Amino acid sequence: MSWLLDSKGLEVLYKAQVRSSTEYACLGCGGAANKHLALLDKVQGRAVRLIRDSGAGQEPRLHSLQYRRNVAGLTVMYKVHQQRVPHLHTLRQPLRRTQVTTRAVALAPAELLQPRCRTWHHQRQFVHVYVGWWNALLASQPRLGGTTVQVFKELVNAWLPR
Repeated sequence: MSWLLDSKGLEVLYKAQVRSSTEYACLGCGGAANKHLALLDKVQGRAVRLIRDSGAGQEPRLHSLQYRRNVAGLTVMYKVHQQRVPHLHTLRQPLRRTQVTTRAVALAPAELLQPRCRTWHHQRQFVHVYVGWWNALLASQPRLGGTTVQVFKELVNAWLPR
């Protein structure tokens, strides 16, 4: 089917059929090893080659899958902690309690308690990774309440390094 589409059509087809199914893959791939995530990245690499080789010479405008996993993970954290979505309640983490108030604590009063873990497998899990990202996002953007998911995704896209 790819020979019937131009580069723009291939890009739209890839975004609709393949990338849409990996939108929340961060929950399923949270503890995956890098070699398994590299297999998912090969799928995008193949799509980029198909789009580039279609003859138009146009470079596809696709973010890396790791970047998309980070945006989706932070979006899930937003849904858990700001919108309080009931089916994601098990991912909810308690707020970090501070003994001493410092400037950093005053800037981000809603930081979450990051769970301690000692093995590499647990350090790659969803909660451990994205609680750290969430706390860093709160330190730079302290007022997240009252925004929609779309506005939050735009904020995260502007905040995350590409």
